[in-house]
Amino acid sequence: MSDWYKYLNIERDEHEDQLDMERVDAILFWGLAFIVLAIPLIVRVHIGDFISPSITEADILDTGKKADVFTYYKHILLLISTACLSLLFIYKVAVLRYSIPKTKINISLALLAIFITLSAVFAPYKTLALYGMYDRNEGTITYLCYLMLFFIAANIHYTEKRLKWALYCLYPFVMINTLLGIVNFYGYNVLELNWVKKLLYSNLPQGAKLTEGSRLIATINHGNYVSGISAVLTTLFFTWALLDKNKIRSIVNFVMSLLCFAMLLSSLSVSGFLTLTLILPIVFLFVFKSIYKRKFAVTFATFLVGAACVYVVMVNHNPKVWDETFGFFIKSNPFAEARAVVDELQQAFDASHVYAETGSNQENKEYQLPQLPESGVGPGSGRLYIWKKTWELIQYRPLFGYGLDTLPYFFPQDDPEKQANIETYTVIVDKPHNMYIGIAYGAGVIALLAFVAFIVNIGLLTIKRFISTKLVDDKQAIFASVAIACGAYLIQALFNDSIIGTAVIFWILLGLLVSFLIQNKQEKVS
Repeated sequence: MSDWYKYLNIERDEHEDQLDMERVDAILFWGLAFIVLAIPLIVRVHIGDFISPSITEADILDTGKKADVFTYYKHILLLISTACLSLLFIYKVAVLRYSIPKTKINISLALLAIFITLSAVFAPYKTLALYGMYDRNEGTITYLCYLMLFFIAANIHYTEKRLKWALYCLYPFVMINTLLGIVNFYGYNVLELNWVKKLLYSNLPQGAKLTEGSRLIATINHGNYVSGISAVLTTLFFTWALLDKNKIRSIVNFVMSLLCFAMLLSSLSVSGFLTLTLILPIVFLFVFKSIYKRKFAVTFATFLVGAACVYVVMVNHNPKVWDETFGFFIKSNPFAEARAVVDELQQAFDASHVYAETGSNQENKEYQLPQLPESGVGPGSGRLYIWKKTWELIQYRPLFGYGLDTLPYFFPQDDPEKQANIETYTVIVDKPHNMYIGIAYGAGVIALLAFVAFIVNIGLLTIKRFISTKLVDDKQAIFASVAIACGAYLIQALFNDSIIGTAVIFWILLGLLVSFLIQNKQEKVS
């Protein structure tokens, strides 16, 4: 990287370069911290032109004016931030002679970046593949920004203070989204507040208005994503509370973990609860040996009691909380059944409905067209059906895929089985509800394999680190918290897609984790 200096005969002061590199690292860190703080919280109405690659009968896919609330400005800030930080990182490498560590992680990362780029080159609809759908913006450019942010984060030296601040930047997201989720859960619409309307939009074009009954439930797109990131952050702050020796900060993080759990329940989506069910045993396995057993037992038990109190209060208000949590394993809902008894007693004395027998003379019936399957919800809330159909598409273009975030134009939207799996044939399937399948569909099977290799390499290094050391200081406590939180994100990605509002948190935290692993390895060698 620095060989070109010998041709320019430029003499540099190594000590001055080192000081300059530390200043650059500080700027890069605060730039990444700003991204984690700001991007997940940006919400504002944007109305722009969308050029559809094909003409359909669905207004949502046709060319025309389209409105977005959650991703356009997130996407713009992501592009600007990544561009600025990338230029500064290039200066660090090219001028200050920073040597990028040689690891297998970088090889798989480079392969992933190459095939993501090629997927746009060979995509049937190239512009769409570059930018993605107008209400998601998860195209090639966005994914390359994620990879660049990871790479920058993985090549920064972090002080203990910076590591803490990286996680403090998540506090506003938790508090704001928990508040939004809870007030919406209890029936209050924040869009009735004038100052919220002004934040969301100053004015709308003539003839445009918000859909009647619109509600702002979070600063990210959908309850599924709220549920997923809630599980990730619950794990992050709970693990940090377990390991942190600072009692005040430990209490604060414990409260944050309970707020995240309340946010999870208010989302009324099962993905986060499943993630917690799978990740908590991992917390127990890797953290139990590194902490005083009494503190571990007390903290864990207190969390369970606190979470149970939150759960009981919320499920009594809305029995659907049970359906989206324990109802995944136990079909009968004791809270709904108690209400059903009351409803049946009321209906028994309701004279507003009169029922009469209908005739059944089949001979007099005229010929009818075949009926659609009965409306219903397939396994995994219809996800298994979507995964199956998406994998069938992947088989036709396995090498480079169709382009990221282009699924609505290739999914068989006229398939009658949609009625039996996702309740109605009129819904447009626009995403696979699985990040891994999304990568395989959008960028090809090799891209998916590169991503899996990338994660496996990081996972193996992380497990070795867990096994070889005890988590006794603040730095290692943060390392463990980030590592387990990244694991939780990868688990919830089995049920959710990548979106800008949560993906930037994952990729930057993953870079922080890799930096810690590489730095620890270099310290052992020296």
